[in-house]
Amino acid sequence: MKILAMIMLVLLILAVGFVGYVYKKNAMFLPALFGIGGFPNIKKKDYYQADGTFRKAEKDDKMAFFMQHPVFGGYKHMFFNVEDNVLKAIAPAKYADFLKAQGRSDQMENALEAFNYLTRLVESGEAQLISDINSKEMIEQNPYQSHLTGMFYKGKQGKPAVVVPGGGFISNVTDCEGYPVAMKLHKLGYSVLVISYPIGKQLGETEHEKQGQAAVRELVQVIRYLKEHEQELSVDMDDYAIFGFSAGGMITTAYSFANYEDCCHKVKLPRPKVIFPMYGLDWNVKALEQDKGLAVFSIAGREDEYGFGNVEKRLPQLKSVLGEDNVSVRIYDNLGHGFGIGSNTIVPHWFEEAVEFWEAHRK
Repeated sequence: MKILAMIMLVLLILAVGFVGYVYKKNAMFLPALFGIGGFPNIKKKDYYQADGTFRKAEKDDKMAFFMQHPVFGGYKHMFFNVEDNVLKAIAPAKYADFLKAQGRSDQMENALEAFNYLTRLVESGEAQLISDINSKEMIEQNPYQSHLTGMFYKGKQGKPAVVVPGGGFISNVTDCEGYPVAMKLHKLGYSVLVISYPIGKQLGETEHEKQGQAAVRELVQVIRYLKEHEQELSVDMDDYAIFGFSAGGMITTAYSFANYEDCCHKVKLPRPKVIFPMYGLDWNVKALEQDKGLAVFSIAGREDEYGFGNVEKRLPQLKSVLGEDNVSVRIYDNLGHGFGIGSNTIVPHWFEEAVEFWEAHRK
């Protein structure tokens, strides 16, 4: 019995050590990953200051704090989306630990500033949750279709942009590739819709290519919604732009160019005036005659670990069809994937350059 007890104790110590190791490396709690436990309980009062306004989020707040924030109306996927069991597994982690595990610590300051900017806009009525993009019938067929949601920032009339975060079709990195971009756009007067879309198995797809195609159809639903609500939202869908990052850039490419199955031409929806597929312009993109008038701005690293730098070989064809002035695609050495808004990289001012490019083509 003593030997058995010793063995059990050793196994328990090893198990605890392994769980601790996984948390340190991935900011992930294994028990939740295997269905044991759920989201940490964040008390309602923890979101507010004494005067009743939202308190500022901080780096040591748990992921669950952000996921369950009142501005998201109960849609836990809107801060960072991933499969349900993984979402629960990362919920207890501090935000700073989560970003460190992902190698994105340098984006924390921008992400926190953007999140707190959003909460203030919601309080003032300048931003709102949109959760009825997919129809009730679609949601009845697949409950995960309810995950197509967005935060809409109200800007000056007629200057809309859509922001599509990336995540390899298995997550939405909305915290770093959604809200920081929306904040900068809104401060310039643009209206912005940051979308969170269902991913991977949530859409019933396991093959990567089909996951991407399914995600494009979600963007189609978003543009259709905006077109149908132009007056209500005070946007002009004949003069809008899409910012997409990584997988979101591929979604943006496939919606905007005529050579793709679910492009705007085939679904008879307005094409964006300008697209910004950041480290996400499909390396197999091909411009057709129908694409004339489209302007493209993109930046990627030549050694991008996901291959987006390979779009460099497609640039002559793009410029030939779209025109030199309509293509600003730059490929850099010493630039990694997933640089977000560009802080602490060799392209810290890409956003300002992108807006200048957009305004030149709006005129």
